[in-house]
Order: sequence, then C-alpha cells, then structure tokens
Amino acid sequence: MKKSFLLLALICIAIASCSKMERNEKKYLEGMQDEDYEASVNAVKEFCNWLETDKATMNYDFKLMREKIGLKAITSPDSVLRCYSWVSNRSEYGESYTNVAQWCIGESFIAYSGPIDYLLAGRKADIKHQETLAHSIDTIFEVKMANHPVYLIVQSYVNREGKRRAYVTSTHIPGVQLQIMPFFFDGTEMAGNNAFIDKGNTPVGELFKWDEKARKFYAYQVDDNEQLIPGKYTVYELGNERFTRLPDPE
Repeated sequence: MKKSFLLLALICIAIASCSKMERNEKKYLEGMQDEDYEASVNAVKEFCNWLETDKATMNYDFKLMREKIGLKAITSPDSVLRCYSWVSNRSEYGESYTNVAQWCIGESFIAYSGPIDYLLAGRKADIKHQETLAHSIDTIFEVKMANHPVYLIVQSYVNREGKRRAYVTSTHIPGVQLQIMPFFFDGTEMAGNNAFIDKGNTPVGELFKWDEKARKFYAYQVDDNEQLIPGKYTVYELGNERFTRLPDPE
C-alpha cells in the first residue's frame, strides 16, 4: 500500500512539473509574439533567464515553440550539452538569431544566453543587444576522446548576399566551462564555412558527417560557382589529439 501511495505521489509531482513547464512555454511564446516591440523583447529576456536558471528545461521538448517559432533545441548525444537557437528578428538584411547554451557536469548546471561564438572566444555579450552575431545551431556531434568528449557544434547562417555558410566549431568542457578547442582541425578552429547558394533546405547530414568507426569527419565542398558538389567532401582523420586533413582524391 505504501509503495502505491509513493508511486502515485511521484506521478502527481511529474504531472505538476510538466504542467508548469507547459504554462511557462506558452506564456513566453505569447510574449515573444506580442506586436509591441518592448513587450516582445522583455519576453525574450525572461525566456532566456528561465533557460539560464532552470535545469529541468534541458529535458523539456518545447514542442509548441518548435512548431510556432521554429525553435531549435539541439542536444549532444551524451545529453551533457544543449544549444537553442531561433529567429528573433527578420529584416531586409536577413534573419537575426538568439542563442542559448546549457551544459550539466555532475551537479553543476551552467547556462549562457548570448552568441555562442562569443562565449567560446571568452568575450561574453548580451544576446538581447547583439542578435545579428548569433547563428542557427543545427546539430552537435560528439567525438569520444581518451580524456574527455569533444563536441562539434554546427552553425549556419545566410549572409547579406543571400548565400548560406555552415561551419563546425570544436569545443570541450574542462572542469565546468565550455571552451573552444584551438586548432583541432589541422591548424584551424573550424571546418567548413564556404559560402554556397542554398535556400536553407540542404540537411546538415549532407553538409557534414562524422564516422565514429572510421574516426573521420567530412565537411562539404563547393565549386567555382559556389554550388555544393554532391558527394565531395574535405576529409579529416582523427589522431590522438586532433584531426588531420587528408589529401583530396585526384
């Protein structure tokens, strides 16, 4: 009987928690869609603050925001790192994004609201005032290493010429701080970043690939007309400490 009551209590707690998450999501979504600019900006700030302070958001689906505003909530395969991005403004110069990153190491929960590139460069900036510097975060690859995993964060954006760029930044978490991995790709800090003509419909899986078994990473290539070359990639092979670029096949 006691076990039944305990199970029922746990179920009630879970339902209450879920309801609270759903109420918060709906409240912030409505505020972010408010036609009044100041009200929408304040809602973004409050939403970011929620993500920064509530660890439970790391496991929440955000189905409503994904459907209504195209929110991307991308989680690393080991569930340690989660990154959010969504379009917060559209203008004649293109789309402006908001970024939030969360990570959990043991009992330590850390979150950062701002352009993730600023965080990795050690230059924190308030995303609410620096939206144009943030990009869409499309996926996170996890590379298993001897001492710690490396997370390859894929970002993309459309430049003012209407061309898309996508690139991968190597990161890790020494201690509890998310940091960039300097020169992890054979002398560079990222792979990709070639401009190409695209309507934004090309899946990330066609731009970048990680082969865990072969320990090889593949980054897209473009031709002289800035068109994607189907099936052709720059290939990096993982050694003990970093990726080495392999020669292109003749």
